[in-house]
Amino acid sequence: MISDIHFVMKTWSARILLTVTVITVPVARGSIQNDSVQHLVSNSATAVSVAKPATQPTTGKTSIFAVVGTSVILVYPFQTQKTLLTVWNVDLINGTQCHVSYLSTKNISDTNCSENINWLSRPDQDYALLIKTVQIFNEGLYKCSISPDRGIAIHEYTLTVLVPPQVFLTYGSNRTAVCVAAAGKPAAQISWGPKRDFSLVNETLPNGTKTIISTCHITSAEENNLTCHISHPAWNNSRVLLLESGRNDQHLKASKMPLLYSIISLLLGIILVLLFIYLARLLYGKQKEADTSKHPETISRPSIQENEMEPYATFVQKENVIYDTTFDASMGKHFPAGLSPST
Repeated sequence: MISDIHFVMKTWSARILLTVTVITVPVARGSIQNDSVQHLVSNSATAVSVAKPATQPTTGKTSIFAVVGTSVILVYPFQTQKTLLTVWNVDLINGTQCHVSYLSTKNISDTNCSENINWLSRPDQDYALLIKTVQIFNEGLYKCSISPDRGIAIHEYTLTVLVPPQVFLTYGSNRTAVCVAAAGKPAAQISWGPKRDFSLVNETLPNGTKTIISTCHITSAEENNLTCHISHPAWNNSRVLLLESGRNDQHLKASKMPLLYSIISLLLGIILVLLFIYLARLLYGKQKEADTSKHPETISRPSIQENEMEPYATFVQKENVIYDTTFDASMGKHFPAGLSPST
């Protein structure tokens, strides 16, 4: 690419040298000829000097505006035939630089810009530049430089990106109304109707957009007529927001809704925990009954042992009674008359 540009510059230098030679030779010859010849040489020199290539570049400047998210076409600004070399130099606001170029003699196109910036169509048919989707960082300077047959021409486009703000009007604290135009570029303009005193807060966000917060005091009688007027370059018409009556009550209800949702969620959580405990106990009881039905001997064993021990216990008791009776009879023989073993 650089060698091709050097070749073009050498071509221009040769043309300039040839022109100076053509002018100088007739003037030298005219110095030794008569007046009529000198007059002819002078006219010839004038005619040749008109065809001399322009050495000073011609420049032009244009300012354009585009809304973020839209597409922009930077038209080819020169009304001329095909050029030797066409270059779009891009200098963005964030410091990024790139170019899009086309060399017609070899039909070569070159670029180091992102895919969002490129030729509108084929550079051999149209030299216009296309920005597909405008973003905030696309703001900057776009310079078109061409090398036609008669010299160099430059045209600059200064692109400014507009970001429409998000707007809303609501009640504030202590009987105030708050009008907000958030994340706009440039900052939006806010006014109130009817006209009144108000305060403004201007906040700049990291992406370069601005948020405007306007606050004014109101009375109950003014609620029905209070309006907020917001204007911005990205809009054709201003936005008018009305502070509707009864909206304060809606605002208070809306502020209580999170508390109500929290209470309902807590009650539902308690109910779910109790239900889980109940189901767990119910399932545990059924499982226990199922285990009992599968192993009945573990439960009935004590009763079986008691039944088995009952005859033995009765036998021992009867043996003890017989023993006691025999003992009493034998002992009665050794006691004096009138006495018994019991006494």
